[in-house]
Amino acid sequence: MFIVFKNLLTVKCIKKILKIRHVKFINDFNKNILLTILNENQCSRIIQRHFRKKTINDDTCPISYEKLKYPFISFKVNDVFLYYDFNTIITYFNKTRNFLEPRTRTFVSDTKIEYINNMIRYYFGKNSNKIIITDTMIKNAELGIITFCLHDLATEINSKNKLQIDDLYNNFLPRLIYYIHILKKNHCYKDYCTILNAFIKSIYTFIQNADLIVDYVCASLCLNIT
Repeated sequence: MFIVFKNLLTVKCIKKILKIRHVKFINDFNKNILLTILNENQCSRIIQRHFRKKTINDDTCPISYEKLKYPFISFKVNDVFLYYDFNTIITYFNKTRNFLEPRTRTFVSDTKIEYINNMIRYYFGKNSNKIIITDTMIKNAELGIITFCLHDLATEINSKNKLQIDDLYNNFLPRLIYYIHILKKNHCYKDYCTILNAFIKSIYTFIQNADLIVDYVCASLCLNIT
């Protein structure tokens, strides 16, 4: 049955209903807007419930074995929606570090994990320790950090008229060796070659002794710089 909420409800009552339904960020709205949000929420709940009944095979979470209640997470596999308790699937991914849909063992993409993380931020706050981080997310973050560090290193080199030999061997080369080691160890050939090629091309080779930096990178990776 579809229920339409009327203007007879007080603002306090409307906010209380929205809070029970986990609708957030409503404190600054007036009564008319709050009432619109509530009725739209009511419509969406009915539509979602209708389609969920057609696609759901079981109303029990296959991990916790408890009856599903909102909010929950669904995975679409072969045109079938598989539903999991929100907190249970978060705990499962964080503890097992196994990013496969538990029933079918289908790979769960980072896009889907980020969708779950957005829900976590919504319900538990931006600084929640429940955020799920996959291995590829860690690698991408590491790649971004090293790229920034190499850019910073190139900027420091280019700011000098001459690279002193002591500074070169005690400061610049140790940092460069460390970055190359991490790139070769944790990232694919294409990624680290692209990054190091860009690094080499960003160095002003007219700076005295800068060619030693370029030669080291070329020798260590056998890159052909054009």
